[in-house]
Amino acid sequence: MKRYFTPVSSKLPQSSSSRQNAPPGEENLNQLEEQPPSSKKQRQRVDLDSLKADPKEKISIRDYHPNERDEIRRAYLQRGPYQPRNHKFPKRDFSGLKHRFNPKWFDQYHDWLEYSVIEDAAYCLCCYLFQDESIHQGEDDVFSSMGFKSWHKKKRLDMHIGGLSSIHNQAKKKCENLMQQKQSIQTAFDRQSTQTKLEH
Repeated sequence: MKRYFTPVSSKLPQSSSSRQNAPPGEENLNQLEEQPPSSKKQRQRVDLDSLKADPKEKISIRDYHPNERDEIRRAYLQRGPYQPRNHKFPKRDFSGLKHRFNPKWFDQYHDWLEYSVIEDAAYCLCCYLFQDESIHQGEDDVFSSMGFKSWHKKKRLDMHIGGLSSIHNQAKKKCENLMQQKQSIQTAFDRQSTQTKLEH
């Protein structure tokens, strides 16, 4: 049997001088023993409490691990859009006229409109959360990653919403489904837990 298999030593690795005298097959085994065990890089879990609120500081959803995206989306949806209502919104010059973000828009677009204090720009929470699943072009990119700043063109907010099959409405529907999915799962666990208690 020994002629087919080389015995593996359970001793500590030999010094380099004693390795020189070892038979050729045993030398390779000693080298393998000295190598540190390979370990997969462990992915750090995202601390949901440390997620940035200001849209300009948010990390793109695409940059998170795919297995964590839904959990991150739920955390943002539970917080709601970032709406600093008491902020002193700066005025911008548009063709000689001064305009600023109007905080009343938070009431009209309460479930998706966000404002970045850092960038003085408006964003769409729904489109940010699902930008990796849609092909964003032009207007939609403005609200998901670049930021909307044309305060004198409020109608662009309505244009962003668009029709029933718009990118915004698709993203909004995905947000609703994601939150219902969690509720459905929680309800199923609660039912199962109650049923188990009754049976025992």
